[in-house]
Parts: sequence; C-alpha cells; structure tokens
Amino acid sequence: MRYEDENPGEWQVDPKTGERYRMIGRIKEYELMVRVDGIEIPQSQLADYHKRKKEAEQARREATKNAPPPPPRKNCPLADGMNTDCTNEKCALYLNGCTLARLTDRPPAKATEGLQCPLSKYRFKCRTDCALYNKTGCTLTAIKTESEDNNEQI
Repeated sequence: MRYEDENPGEWQVDPKTGERYRMIGRIKEYELMVRVDGIEIPQSQLADYHKRKKEAEQARREATKNAPPPPPRKNCPLADGMNTDCTNEKCALYLNGCTLARLTDRPPAKATEGLQCPLSKYRFKCRTDCALYNKTGCTLTAIKTESEDNNEQI
C-alpha cells in the first residue's frame, strides 16, 4: 500500500506538544507551520492571519488619516546641542506652551528675526520657530521695564 492511496484522517491535537496532526495510515502527519513576520502560524490559519493583518493595517491608516496634525515644533533658546526642540511636558517652564513667552501681553518691541539670541549658548540667531518668537519678534522684548515706566511719567 502506498502513502498516496491512504485517506487522511481528521485533524487532532497531540496532547504532548499541542500541535495539530492527522493520521495517514500508520503515519502521523503534523500540520505544516509557516513562518510569517517572525512568528510561526499553522497553514490552516494563514488566510485568517493575513485577513486580520490587512484589517489592522486599514484601521491604522484610517486612524492616522483622521488624526489631527501634530502641533508645529518649537525650538528652545535655552537648550543646547544638536536637538533644541522644546521638550513640552517634560520642561518645568511648559504650561500649554512656554510660560516665558507669556510674560506679557504686549507685542514684541522690535523685529528680532536673524539677530543674535543672548540666551543661546552657541549664539544662534533668532528664528520664527523659537518658543519665544511671536509674529514679529522675541516676546522678551515686550517686557516693560522700570526705566520705561519712568520715561512715560516724564
């Protein structure tokens, strides 16, 4: 009797290994395992795996498409090194934005873009993506000083 002539039996689970097998005559045939994305999947579950993976990918695309865009990145003039991005919630001066930028409600006293920043260790130039920049210049130039108060009284 040849192997091809035998009718395979029903799938069963091996109690020792937990793997599926079926008997073909006196031969125990284990289910083919396929390695996909670094995990082994029984061949009988491969189509279902691909279907779930495709659905999850589609759901991820929909979620990212409907997500609001991230807020624009701001640079901190007090940070040094290669990455000067604002650390947001990790910073002690951050509260829905840089608190230094909200010291006053007045507009900047002058246009500061391109001028040397005195806060930067490496003397970077004032940029529009700075956390302290507000429309026309650095918000720190809008802070009213005592000498300005005295000049107004004269």
